[in-house]
Amino acid sequence: MENSDDQEAVIKFEVSSVKKLVTRLAVLIVVCSIIIASVIMYAPRSEGYNEMYTKVQNQTDNSPTQSHVIDQNSVFDVQVVVVNNKPVLGNYQVQVKIAKDTFSFPVNVPAHKVYEFTLDSKQSWNYQVPVTLGEKGDFSVVFELFAENEGVYRFTDIYCVQHVTVI
Repeated sequence: MENSDDQEAVIKFEVSSVKKLVTRLAVLIVVCSIIIASVIMYAPRSEGYNEMYTKVQNQTDNSPTQSHVIDQNSVFDVQVVVVNNKPVLGNYQVQVKIAKDTFSFPVNVPAHKVYEFTLDSKQSWNYQVPVTLGEKGDFSVVFELFAENEGVYRFTDIYCVQHVTVI
């Protein structure tokens, strides 16, 4: 009889162990589900990004510095493209600045020209910007992108620089 009592105790023990194990697994699954759901729901979403690039029209070589002769070809066009990769409509400015030195951005000189435009999500602005340099020297033509935030245009830390020598 002791054998049957021992077997009965082992069976009861196994049943209670299985119940505890199943309960613990169920709790673990519920906790993991809550954590995963909250990570998915409250994870920071990408705000998207803006991009800008330039291309000098009629540039014959890949030199980083262009050379122009005053009063002959000191007027040239730069194609500027801005793309709104954010999920919302945005107001933008491209400020064109001509500077002798470019150590930090935004460049601390008055804007030579300012272009304002609005872009919807995934939309781009493509414009031929005419640049005129009327004096000899080495210049940086800087294109800086500003975006409107709470009614104020703020520098986006996006810029393009064209180095030009006028002789």
